[in-house]
Amino acid sequence: MPLVPALLALVSACGITDSGPARAGPPATGLPEPERPADVVHVYFSSPLGLERVSRLSRGPNSPQDALNRLREGPDEAERARGLISFVPRDAPAPTVTGQRRGGADVLVPSGWGTNRTALRQLVCTAADAVGTADGTPLGEVEVRVRRAPGGATDTQRCELPPGSGRGPVTPESNKGAETT
Repeated sequence: MPLVPALLALVSACGITDSGPARAGPPATGLPEPERPADVVHVYFSSPLGLERVSRLSRGPNSPQDALNRLREGPDEAERARGLISFVPRDAPAPTVTGQRRGGADVLVPSGWGTNRTALRQLVCTAADAVGTADGTPLGEVEVRVRRAPGGATDTQRCELPPGSGRGPVTPESNKGAETT
């Protein structure tokens, strides 16, 4: 039995004295702040199922004008491989956003666009998505006033998509071949 008290004394005396808190350096700072994610602009291309929303990394501040400029560029190679096409004329200038307000935008369509209804739907949905993203207005409630020539008549349009088509948040992995929803 004298061995048990000796072992207990040995185990309880680990060599650390009660000296209070010790200085250890500056406090922990955690992980570095991640860079602000890039802005995303959405454009609408045509597919056999109707209009499809495609996300692209924005080259500047996310605005309806930036979105319309990107729409005019058309689908990239990966998007074309998925069957996306554009009826927006590539050889005509991009439409110009002449005004923006909460829940709406005014767009001047340059000559050379013709009267293609799908191209007009692509334009309206792309502009409406950019306005709605900026101010929180639901896509179908954004009014896009389209004017075909300076001083010409204005036609107010809304982006009307069938349920489940072309909508929803998308996180692009890159500027090329971004996913659609």
